[in-house]
Amino acid sequence: MNRSLILFILIFVLLVLLRFYDLDTRTPFGFDQVNNAWAAKNIIVNHEFPILGFQAKVNSGIYIGPYYYYLIAIVYFLTNLNPIASGVIAGITSIFTFFTLFYISKKLFFVNAALIAVFLNSVSFFAINFDRVQGAVNFIPSIALTIFFSLYKIITGNPKFILLLAFAFGFSLHIHVTAIYFPIIILLCLPFFPRTKEMLKYIFLSIPIFLFFLFPMVIAFLQNAGHASDAINYGNTYFHGFHLKRVMQLTNDAFIQFEPYFNYSNIIKYLKFILIPLFILMYLYKNISKDKLLFCYLVLLWFMIPWLVLSAYSGEISDYYYSANRFIALLIIAYLVSKTFQFRNIATKVTIISLLIFYMAFNLQKFFLSRVVDNLKDKADSVQRAIKEEREVGFYEGAPEPYLYYYYMRKKGKEVY
Repeated sequence: MNRSLILFILIFVLLVLLRFYDLDTRTPFGFDQVNNAWAAKNIIVNHEFPILGFQAKVNSGIYIGPYYYYLIAIVYFLTNLNPIASGVIAGITSIFTFFTLFYISKKLFFVNAALIAVFLNSVSFFAINFDRVQGAVNFIPSIALTIFFSLYKIITGNPKFILLLAFAFGFSLHIHVTAIYFPIIILLCLPFFPRTKEMLKYIFLSIPIFLFFLFPMVIAFLQNAGHASDAINYGNTYFHGFHLKRVMQLTNDAFIQFEPYFNYSNIIKYLKFILIPLFILMYLYKNISKDKLLFCYLVLLWFMIPWLVLSAYSGEISDYYYSANRFIALLIIAYLVSKTFQFRNIATKVTIISLLIFYMAFNLQKFFLSRVVDNLKDKADSVQRAIKEEREVGFYEGAPEPYLYYYYMRKKGKEVY
């Protein structure tokens, strides 16, 4: 067994332990998780099969697709509607993320960069917390990276990857509204697509794949034209056009996805402004090729498009609106670290290994000392006390207690609500 394989296994075991450790006390069960649980229950028990997912913003008319509901319904079915399924789903998603990140990192760079990327993401306190809060947004970084990889392979002469692009882009419509970035990026990559009969063949083959993801959403909007009207009104309300001042205001946010991996001090966080040009210089050093230039072009698009799109939006912006470029930021860091490690200098290698060990210790200490407020166990204990005292728990949307009450009463053979 070679060294890389041993490291890969050790990092994977570490990831599983950190994502599944103390599942009940470290699983948040808030508004989004509760709504997901009810959606899964409606599919399993009531046989209600949604053709739309949740609404991106209240009264916006902008909905994502329903397939995430169907995915989580599988786990809820296997756990007999036990809300612990929320933590299990989050853990399974993190495993998917791990393998996606490693595979694509290895294909784009080399195995050492891939190992560093999955290591940093596995032990980062931010990444652990992100992965343990179950929601469709957990898929954003890995699906965005898959789209990045697909586009890179296509524009460098591999048209068969249009099939993977169709699948990943289609699935992104069922994850989050920030999928709006991807049509713009794809459009800006079209001039570099191969103009061959083979490309045309794969485009035709990809259409049914994409339509599979688009179909339920089209049906939903045909059945209720009001959704489209609400979405247009929402867009007109919150689109304020392009203003350079707003672009400058979001400069810090545009590179915010570097910060989860630089959580020591504000001084170190300023590194995020120089990492992209530093990466491009090192990546192109001594070997400038068309493929490498196209790769750098994609990297720039992955940061510029979210930045410019959100600059034209006047509504509230959360940091996960930039999650599409989080793994691109991580790849940049992993590449720079792995290339530096290749220097023929023992002191440099020892320094990097020491920093990585310190990074792991620092983040794991933060994780084990942290506590999840309003976790699943606390809520479950509260509801079980109410049942023991024969107190009813009324239904109110988005609250965890009604779902837990429904679950425990159902185990007793009593249906409520």
